[in-house]
Amino acid sequence: MQGVRAVKVSLFVLLGTTLLQFLVVLISGSVALLADTIHNFSDALTAVPLWVAFVLGRRAATRGYTYGFGRAEDLAGLFIVAVVALSAVVAAWQSVERLINPRPLENLWWVVVAGIVGFAGNEAVAVYRIRVGRRIGSAALVADGVHARTDGFTSSPSSSGRSE
Repeated sequence: MQGVRAVKVSLFVLLGTTLLQFLVVLISGSVALLADTIHNFSDALTAVPLWVAFVLGRRAATRGYTYGFGRAEDLAGLFIVAVVALSAVVAAWQSVERLINPRPLENLWWVVVAGIVGFAGNEAVAVYRIRVGRRIGSAALVADGVHARTDGFTSSPSSSGRSE
């Protein structure tokens, strides 16, 4: 199934991106970059409920679920929307905190490298998820792709100015 394959590919791409960013954390010692890396890892894990939903959606109808399990994808989509909303709240909070308490940038080149890696990984996943989601008619997969794209532009350290 295309949906399961898209979720698997994007999960491994985002995990690879997270690993590369973690290596930069080890080199730079940036606590803010570590927080962003943890955020990207949690974003990779949004693929798991979608994967479960695609698998459940293939199950046949039962006596208790006479229309089958196709709505499992809707529940996964709601979970993804909740993660996007929470990410927006955290980004807003971090932005206000940085305006109130600005800090000088250190290890800028390492943070730029991590930002580029984060952006590239998120954008590759976004393009793939959105394309496959539209092809198979999965609003949840498209939503997760948009979430990855949004994270690429807003959560990477180089675009938010976060550094330690």
